[in-house]
Amino acid sequence: MYDKSLAMRQKKGFKRGELVKIVYNGQIISAYKGETIATALIAAGHLVSGYSHSQPRGVYCNIGICHSCAMKVNGIGNTRICKTLVTDGCQIESQNDRLREIE
Repeated sequence: MYDKSLAMRQKKGFKRGELVKIVYNGQIISAYKGETIATALIAAGHLVSGYSHSQPRGVYCNIGICHSCAMKVNGIGNTRICKTLVTDGCQIESQNDRLREIE
């Protein structure tokens, strides 16, 4: 079914928040206020959030249930980055040594 209101919103474009910088495993990445850390990392090309049984894994459910996206954010471990909004200068670290070595 055609949704005219959706079509109108898409024509107007998407409004993004203020441009900020975040730090992921020592690398500075651009992000936008209002988006999650997971969104910012995926947009920057970082698709793997950890490893399980030697296999790469990424953000799975993206609603905070599965914990596959858990990382250390501003010194706090096991933070679900799919539910955590970016803040200017926030520090994100992989909790998996193998992931830090690859990147």
